[in-house]
Amino acid sequence: MGDFPEGKHLCMTADEKPIVVFRIENRFYAIANVCPHAGLPLGQGDRHGFVLTCPFHGYAYDIRNGRNIDWPYDELPVKTYPVRVEGEMVQVALNPDRD
Repeated sequence: MGDFPEGKHLCMTADEKPIVVFRIENRFYAIANVCPHAGLPLGQGDRHGFVLTCPFHGYAYDIRNGRNIDWPYDELPVKTYPVRVEGEMVQVALNPDRD
């Protein structure tokens, strides 16, 4: 965790899934690095607090639950993944229904 500073995010591919992991207020969150509206990478967007804004079309998402901020009843939230910390490792459950 020491290599993952507070307030930063890391874009990666795990099990062929593009994801973004955030460390905010000493907690970790993970979302798909894919805008549900256009399939473009969200990890390049601006983050303010828990809100990440897509750099391509301006859609804003709450990284805690994936909901669209402007249209909370939008049927296309960004996919979120459970995260846990084991010692110094940050683990993302990519298939939470199977884990």
